[in-house]
Amino acid sequence: MTTMAEKQRELDIMKWNDSVQRGQDCCGSYEFCADCDKSQDYPCAFAFEKHGEKKSVKAAKPAAKKTAAKKPAAKKSK
Repeated sequence: MTTMAEKQRELDIMKWNDSVQRGQDCCGSYEFCADCDKSQDYPCAFAFEKHGEKKSVKAAKPAAKKTAAKKPAAKKSK
């Protein structure tokens, strides 16, 4: 089992790499950041866990609608 400190380190590395790639600080840009409380130790890990709990409680979303396949153009009659 992963400890909160280990999860925080994993998320910090992910945030760092994403920040370097995008050229901006990515803190606060992930879905789980909505559950962040920066006053806690390991804020990302707790937010990630809390967000995951919310998702598991929600009912599964229905599958996205598929777009209709394009039909070949009708042949013109002469």
